Amino acid sequence: MATIKDIAKLAGVSPATVSRVLNYDESLSVGDETKRRIFKTAEKLNYSKHKKKNKEEHLNKIAIVQWYTEAQELTDLYYYSIRLGIEKRAQELGYEVVRIFHDDPLDAIQNVDGIIAIGKYSTNEIQQLDNLNANLIFVDS
Repeated sequence: MATIKDIAKLAGVSPATVSRVLNYDESLSVGDETKRRIFKTAEKLNYSKHKKKNKEEHLNKIAIVQWYTEAQELTDLYYYSIRLGIEKRAQELGYEVVRIFHDDPLDAIQNVDGIIAIGKYSTNEIQQLDNLNANLIFVDS
């Protein structure tokens, strides 16, 4: 498979220029002829962008992280109903749901497409969740 370096060598430009042209960087000031040469070379070499498997691969698995413990949730129907609604819709869409309550270890959040965090989280807790998975949604935070 062709690389950006291969295209750059054949087109007579730098790999950075090839990357910026192929990504349609509007701030790049390069002539139309150079752009055409890069695109033709990429086509000739059957270049295709690499997909980051870990980022692009969907596992159909999400984690719901709760601010409350499991026992506390039962006394607050607001958060309980939010969680049930999320779980119902996720299952309708074919997602497996991993539930994590406040007193559970966060290491259970492995190999998920995203995290839905329900409750009020501190800045430190938000950072910890963000470090686990960039696909992160907060509800009532």
